[in-house]
Amino acid sequence: QVWLKFSELREFGFARPIIIKNDSKVPLKTSKQLWKMADSMAMPTGLKGKLASLEDFICMQNEELAAQRQEIEALRGDKSNIEQHYQGQLQEMKKTMVADVQRMQEEVKKHFMQQKAENSRLQQQITTLKGEKTSLQQQILGLQRRIQEIEEHIGTD
Repeated sequence: QVWLKFSELREFGFARPIIIKNDSKVPLKTSKQLWKMADSMAMPTGLKGKLASLEDFICMQNEELAAQRQEIEALRGDKSNIEQHYQGQLQEMKKTMVADVQRMQEEVKKHFMQQKAENSRLQQQITTLKGEKTSLQQQILGLQRRIQEIEEHIGTD
């Protein structure tokens, strides 16, 4: 069955939409074919004919409405499936990210502790070296005094 727009029907001289049945199972392609079919189907003039035409129209509208409802339900189902799919992906990404963040926090904590230990070791070495420096300076001063004493002693002999 083919539905024609009101503007197309006016071209054929009809005042309101009609249903044209295509029983040949061949798609309608040209306006001439439509004109021939419309010409062969005269508009019902009697009350029974108009009622039958109106019932056909209502039946077609109900079928179209049912098809549209099925399409809407299918789209709703698709939407629900897509939402579930993306929710699953989102949850998986959250789990992965939380695990990554925890792993990175542990690594940072480990590196922080290693750095703290290294800093403490270096500070201890600095303290030791300062002590050794002070000791060496005192030894140098002592040796300088001894050299001076020896020079004075040699100078007097």
